[in-house]
Amino acid sequence: MREKWWHRLVGYQIYPKSFQDSNSDGIGDIPGIIRRLDLLQELGVNMLWLCPVYKSPMMDHGYDISDYTKIDPMFGSREDLKRLIREANERGMTVLMDLVINHTSDQHPWFQEARKDPEGKYGKYYVIRKGSKDTPPNNWRSLFGGSAWERMGESDYYYLHLFTVGQPDLNWENEELREELYRMVNDWLELGIGGFRIDAISHIKKDFSYRNLPADGPDGLHAGMRWFRNVEGIETFLNELKQRTFQKYDCFTLAEVDDIPEDRLNAYIGEDGYYCSVFDFCHCFHNQQDGVWKGRWKEMLADIRDRVFARQAEMEGKGFFCNYQENHDMIRVPDRFLPKEKQNFYSLSMLPVLYFYLAGIPMLYQGQEIGMTGYPRERIEEYADLATYNNYQGYLLDGMSEKEALDKINATSRENARTPMQWSSEAFGGFSDVEPWFPIHPDYEVCNVEAQRMPGSLREFFRKVVALRRNGTYEDTWIYGSFCPREQESRQLWGFERRREGQRLAVLVNFSDEPAVTAKPWNIRKVLLDNYEARETAARGEGCGVVVLQPWQALVLELELDHELHSFK
Repeated sequence: MREKWWHRLVGYQIYPKSFQDSNSDGIGDIPGIIRRLDLLQELGVNMLWLCPVYKSPMMDHGYDISDYTKIDPMFGSREDLKRLIREANERGMTVLMDLVINHTSDQHPWFQEARKDPEGKYGKYYVIRKGSKDTPPNNWRSLFGGSAWERMGESDYYYLHLFTVGQPDLNWENEELREELYRMVNDWLELGIGGFRIDAISHIKKDFSYRNLPADGPDGLHAGMRWFRNVEGIETFLNELKQRTFQKYDCFTLAEVDDIPEDRLNAYIGEDGYYCSVFDFCHCFHNQQDGVWKGRWKEMLADIRDRVFARQAEMEGKGFFCNYQENHDMIRVPDRFLPKEKQNFYSLSMLPVLYFYLAGIPMLYQGQEIGMTGYPRERIEEYADLATYNNYQGYLLDGMSEKEALDKINATSRENARTPMQWSSEAFGGFSDVEPWFPIHPDYEVCNVEAQRMPGSLREFFRKVVALRRNGTYEDTWIYGSFCPREQESRQLWGFERRREGQRLAVLVNFSDEPAVTAKPWNIRKVLLDNYEARETAARGEGCGVVVLQPWQALVLELELDHELHSFK
């Protein structure tokens, strides 16, 4: 595998609206991000992914773009972004922007013109089809609930919106539209960004070879995912996008693409793939608060281990996944993986060790490093997200009571990850000096960055995790080493080795609240990281033998090269 500059990235996702307010309007902004760059440098990350800061009516919090060329005034200006890029680069960090090119806002000038003339130039920029007065072109369900089609005035024309009604899908079959998009992408790359996180790109190709399918819910609609996700023929668009933009700048591209068949992985993230990396979604629907895993967190974590290890095997030699546990679209990982009564320093510090040393690009999400958790609400009106309200109405339609529907929202809503960042114990957590756009979690007085800038804190442990991932003595093995699972017969241990050119590194984690013993001996040369380092345990020290781990204990090890004392499963 050819070495690339981006192989050494450790990412940090920023949700700008909730990161840091600099001008006392209760909304985070780009100057606020600049203000916190030193703390991000201190954490050790070297890539910042910004959720959208383009001009937007904010129906979907910036993922509905009304002007690709402008920064929304609530976030600052183009000059602010240029300063952020410059100051981040001075600190050894590159900046990624979000690229949202499956759809625009319905306030975009293109769509405003399309409304006037659905058959005209700009009407052809969007997916617009004829239905009838009361019947859409087909019965696809939007990913946010309800019909995926919206009627255009009193006409028989409908536009497709796979997401909110304010996000009309672009028509990628139109070459003129594609040229517009490529010019825009190249303009941002010329500004000096390091690349893009690419939103919803797997949906740009649609298959309209049928009209309707049998309803799969009480709303009479059908979740037509196979007809608008990774549809055959999308490869032509993806390859053209790469050739006309990304590869000209040697930038880093991280795509939101799920359900890629193994036989297509090489095309997507191989040496000459469409993207540098894609997110690994294999754990996204695991939630110990809800669904099939409710109350079964131990079994769930074992299942996640098996899925992650299988994905690592699939990826071996093909390319790089982006490994993560949190983002802006899911609840916080402590709540998703662990019951409240099990959340403590040891269990929370165990979590990043599970994934940071896998093959791929590791990514943190703002607040993860201090253990931020969700903020359950007492009334549905306390939420702000349209998707949350759509889901709530869907639950009521499914027969839930209002309490049951709200309980499910509290357990699953992505807004749990969108509360303002908790910087200090000051009013509003140091995020702003006025009431924030979205209420801050009440625990900010004890859970904040300022309180954790000290030895023994969770944030300090995250710093050590990042530092070890970027340590020059071991970095090449973390990046390029082969992946070898261990201790798979156990249902409470997460163990694997990374091997490369005379070096054997290993991760061994007890992801349960009970002590655990390895099934086979481990020939330990050196303990590189231990979240129990302040306590004497049977796992401290070096040598050959079985390892006894305390509840939640997480170890990163260097192993001896000789005397193979185990067989790999």
